[in-house]
Amino acid sequence: MSNPPRNHHFIPQHFLKAWQHANGKIFRYRRLPSSGALEIKSVSIKHTASIEDLYRVDFPDGGFEVESSHITPLIDEAGHKIIEKARCSLVQHWGLSDRRQLANTLTLLEARHPAVLKVMDVRSELDLLRKRMKAERRFSQESIDEVINYFQASDSLGVVSLVLLTQNEILPLLEQPFSDGLVQANLREYSHEQLSLLCSDYPTSRWGDYLKELLFIIAISPHKALVFSNSFNIAVFDHLKPTARARLINLYTLGKAQTAYSCDDSQGGFVSAHLGWALTRPTLAEQRQYVVDFLTAEDAWHR
Repeated sequence: MSNPPRNHHFIPQHFLKAWQHANGKIFRYRRLPSSGALEIKSVSIKHTASIEDLYRVDFPDGGFEVESSHITPLIDEAGHKIIEKARCSLVQHWGLSDRRQLANTLTLLEARHPAVLKVMDVRSELDLLRKRMKAERRFSQESIDEVINYFQASDSLGVVSLVLLTQNEILPLLEQPFSDGLVQANLREYSHEQLSLLCSDYPTSRWGDYLKELLFIIAISPHKALVFSNSFNIAVFDHLKPTARARLINLYTLGKAQTAYSCDDSQGGFVSAHLGWALTRPTLAEQRQYVVDFLTAEDAWHR
């Protein structure tokens, strides 16, 4: 492209617009680095949850962006339609094709996040691959070094992995797609009349692996959230008081987040108390205890 896009969104604009309070505006909650105070500010969706050149691949001999070639056509175009459908209908009544598309969209919504791109950067594994290839003696030592050194010189291998993952989720020729976990999981859908659900810069709250021991929670609008699990214990969400359930979903939304989004500025106290709580509690036991303590304090259960 003669003028390729550079402002790359890791939370799509179409997703954030469900929380807009005015045309193209959303309330952003974040901690100020200088003071640690919580800032609540109305900001433009166009410049929210985006990083310049996030989806650019660079190698020693040149680079290119995959926002326009892969992210938009393979994720956002179909994803926009299926998220809108999920917001206004019951997913549990859908056919397999639509449920598969929703699962792909939600899986890739997590995969495209900057933190996940760092995890998918395989440079640290390339020397092991180099040794394995040299031991097999199928190629010359020089050619192996040339290829491995070429890839090691790039700091964009997480983006390369994202492109391969995206293609495999759509047409699984390499491995079982992660989205299978969401397709096969038990699903609960919860709607709220009040505009009570938050969004964040890490809206896909996932505990466990996609293909085993999965718990996946996401608010898809201020009114509606989806909860997936391959355990029948998911039914415990049904026994929560509606207000407590909404706050629990918000708690999960904030768990791995550094920024929260809403259609109003009324949740400063809640966001300040819980923003990024899972980031400071690295073990599963600590995270579970945090949720238990929260529910206990909420008096969350129907008697």
